[in-house]
Amino acid sequence: MVWIVPDELEEAVHAAARAALGDAPLATAALTRAIVDRSRRYTSERDRAAPDAAGDLAARAMFFTVADAMKIAIPLGELAHRGALPARRPLRILDLGAGCGAMSLGAIAALPAGVAVEILAIDRDRDALSIAHAAVRALAARRGVTATLTARDADIARAALPAADLAVLGGVLNELAGDARLGVIERALAAIGDDGAVIAIEPALRDTARALHEVRDAVLRSGRGHVFAPCTRGLAPCPALADPSDWCHEDRALQLPRRTAELARLTHLRDGGMKFAYLVLRRQPLALVDAAAAWRVVSAPMPAKGKLEVLGCSAAGRMPLRRLRRHRAPGNRDLDAAERGDVLVIDAAPGGDRVELTAETRIERLTPAAPRGAPRR
Repeated sequence: MVWIVPDELEEAVHAAARAALGDAPLATAALTRAIVDRSRRYTSERDRAAPDAAGDLAARAMFFTVADAMKIAIPLGELAHRGALPARRPLRILDLGAGCGAMSLGAIAALPAGVAVEILAIDRDRDALSIAHAAVRALAARRGVTATLTARDADIARAALPAADLAVLGGVLNELAGDARLGVIERALAAIGDDGAVIAIEPALRDTARALHEVRDAVLRSGRGHVFAPCTRGLAPCPALADPSDWCHEDRALQLPRRTAELARLTHLRDGGMKFAYLVLRRQPLALVDAAAAWRVVSAPMPAKGKLEVLGCSAAGRMPLRRLRRHRAPGNRDLDAAERGDVLVIDAAPGGDRVELTAETRIERLTPAAPRGAPRR
């Protein structure tokens, strides 16, 4: 299953960035250098300041905003599949730490046709918000969507949050101190209604993903929210936190538009995958799927001689789901197609440190965030 960044999203961002920054920072050589530098500062050199503010903004807009935009499509798809998108129209979206508008742009591209949106984008970077405003307006016009974006220059850790239907945070929690992360999430939960959702998306790095798992557990323990996705386990603690080397993240196949794909090739970044960790919280409980024995697949398939395994997570814990080759049967063949992010409904109970899938085991594979037009089962 491949997720596609629409060409018109890239075009809208590029036009907005060019209008804001001019041509010089967008020249290929300068832009690729800035993209590589920004990538390092997202990962191994997080405390180092940008050497060139205009070049850094160009990299964020022209590459990372486009490449990251469709991450929001997975949680939005899961909410829509479950009939859990808020009913109010226009849909009020808080984009917290909006930057150049990746999450807002992705929402416009991913929401069901005809859904009007009112976006309040909050960030301390006025220049990035200017690009977001222009890009959202252009993308909405190209897709025939009624969308407005109001930009607010403010610190999300302290800004007053108005009532909203969805609150989205794209790659911002990892920039906050530990106490502030939970505080922002709790304030976002207070801003949404009972049918609303808070969506947090973070880098797929071990430390940033584990910090998101910790926020998940803190919210569940406080009773102020309920986890909707990615977990089929609505309990704390997150099993991935038991081992310091474990963390959960997504790795979805991604098709980039032509110009962004060329930048990815030149910089050796974003190698065809959309990697991130995410969390969807609601004020009212709702399970991702209606099945008690539902396992989220949290690894790539692990074929080996004579067996096939995936790592699963459920209310029963985090453990391998294993089927020996001699036990392959019509009732369990959905395991053959299982991918990271799928949900497997299995009628077998754990035995020790794994679930053994026999010839009698029945498996149903669900893809709750399938792109439009793809089978969801």
